[in-house]
Order: sequence, then C-alpha cells, then structure tokens
Amino acid sequence: MRISAAIGAEAMFFLASVLEGVGLVLVYDIFRIIRRVIKHGNIWIGMEDIFYWLFCTVSVFLLLYRENDGMMRAFSFLGIMFGIAIYYFLFSRFVIKIGVLVLTPFSKIGKKILFFFRKVLKKVYKTIRMGLCKL
Repeated sequence: MRISAAIGAEAMFFLASVLEGVGLVLVYDIFRIIRRVIKHGNIWIGMEDIFYWLFCTVSVFLLLYRENDGMMRAFSFLGIMFGIAIYYFLFSRFVIKIGVLVLTPFSKIGKKILFFFRKVLKKVYKTIRMGLCKL
C-alpha cells in the first residue's frame, strides 16, 4: 500500500516539529551548561532567557512558515512538545553532565589565564601612569 502524498507531507511536518522541539531544548541545555560552568548573576541570566525566547520565537515561526505556509496547527505544537519531552526525559541529564564535565577544566584554565592577564595589565597600567606623571 502506498501512502498518499498529503499524508506523507503531514507526517514529515510532524517529524520536523518533533525535531524542532528537540533542538529548542538542546539550545537551552547549552545555556544551562554555561550557567553551571560560569557563575553569573540574575541580570545576565535574564538576558540569556530573553535571547533564548527570541530564538525560540523566530525558530518556530520559520518552521511554520517554511513547512506549513505560516498556518498554526495544533499538531505542530504537539509535535514540538513531544520532541521537548522526549529529549528532556531521555537525554537532557546526560548532555548536561557530559557538557559540564568537559567544560569545567577549560573554565579553570580560563580563570587562570584571566588572572594572569589582569596581573600583567595592572602592571602595565601602573607603569604608564607613572610615566605620564613624570611628564
């Protein structure tokens, strides 16, 4: 039996919606990994969240525009939520643990490099300041 072209197109649109949901949560997990590796305050977290929601809005709009001529349909949002649930319950924990495990050593090295450059720049600043005072 052959599936009609219309049903096949709808199935592909649903699959695209599921993959969109997986991608949205994956992007948020990247933000979560960065938040665990690099500690920062509420203002920065708020800015990240605004950026994330703008990204989600544009991403879902482009999906609907490209795949469904801009029409909002309930099953596309159900597909997105299904993709979010699949990724969150099956993969999210492991992705975050592995991401934090991989990036933590780089964070420590980065902190040492920043400390070194601050120290060097402080000496350069004092030298320039002393030189300007002698003029």
